[in-house]
Amino acid sequence: MIKNNTFLIPTLMLGVFALLSMELGAMGLLPLIADFYQVSVSDAGWVVSIFALIVAFSAPILPLLVAKYDTKKVMLVCLSIFAITSLFAAFCTNFILLLVLRAIPAFFHPIYCALAFSVAANAMPKGQEIKGTSKIFAAVSAGMTLGIPLASYLASKINLEFSFAFFAILNALAFVATIFFVPSLKGEKTKSQKEQFKVLAMPVVWASIALVVVATGAMFGFYSYMSEFLLNFTHIDFTLISLLLLAYGLSNVVGNFIAGKAFVRSANLTLWISLFIMLVLYILLFVFGTNVLLTSLILVILGVFAGIVNSGDHFMLTQPIPQAKEFANGLFISTANIGTTLGTALCGLFISLEGSGFAVLASVALVVLSLIIFALRARLLKEKI
Repeated sequence: MIKNNTFLIPTLMLGVFALLSMELGAMGLLPLIADFYQVSVSDAGWVVSIFALIVAFSAPILPLLVAKYDTKKVMLVCLSIFAITSLFAAFCTNFILLLVLRAIPAFFHPIYCALAFSVAANAMPKGQEIKGTSKIFAAVSAGMTLGIPLASYLASKINLEFSFAFFAILNALAFVATIFFVPSLKGEKTKSQKEQFKVLAMPVVWASIALVVVATGAMFGFYSYMSEFLLNFTHIDFTLISLLLLAYGLSNVVGNFIAGKAFVRSANLTLWISLFIMLVLYILLFVFGTNVLLTSLILVILGVFAGIVNSGDHFMLTQPIPQAKEFANGLFISTANIGTTLGTALCGLFISLEGSGFAVLASVALVVLSLIIFALRARLLKEKI
């Protein structure tokens, strides 16, 4: 167990918030990037896509490669790269170079996130690790919720360059905080890469991977098209859509904190109930999605349970393989990215076939599949739900 201090977890949260804001904040800048660099909006989308693709494919491997080094030093290297590449992006006038500056930090994203999860978990008493990781998920949710509108606001009020500079400032602040508040963890023994890869022979690991893919796909697939759903199915204006997206994200953070306490008492029951309630809420969204008041209420409640499930996904993947923590954290990051990609594609397919309102039915199908896989996973572990 790592000796915790008052500022350790907040420092990790700041680092993750800065990283997620840098990664996803670019989503709110795409029209401005297209205009500034004289490229199409679809081409501009590569500043987000290239980041996500690199994270998805490198996450299971890279955290293992740095596991033998001092955690604090590795985190400082990651944060310095995040800050420097963001600062260079602020002065970049060539689109290809901008993509390079987005690709470089993407390789260090899974390293920093995996270490943040590990340090946060190890700072908690045995059996209460989820309390630490749930706070990291709260920072992830905050980065997703605030990063996009904040970057867009700064770019529209000042300029595009300042948005990139702001990402650099956030990561620089996290760098300084890490120097003072994250302990040096030298000589920590970890199992060899070959030993950690052996966990892939366990059926429960593949069941857990499948669970994370479909559950994450359900949540973030619909989230990707939530604006489209609210605009063309609920028929509300962009001002209210922005407020609802913010409310959903903030309730997601609340769910992350609830998970930290609820999972200590009964992880399986909490996740099972949360998935079932999400299923009901998605169905209600489809049925009452044209009613503005009911839709708003449902989305706020849905955000809470999505936050619980998001934290639970990490627990479900890492819990069966405590002997391979580094690999498990990297595997989770990769799997979550794959789930988001597949969920977004499926929701998009439903929209193209039937219309905006049917995006939520894709999530209904994925949650049903999540419940089935969850039951299978529990049987493999011989656990009670």
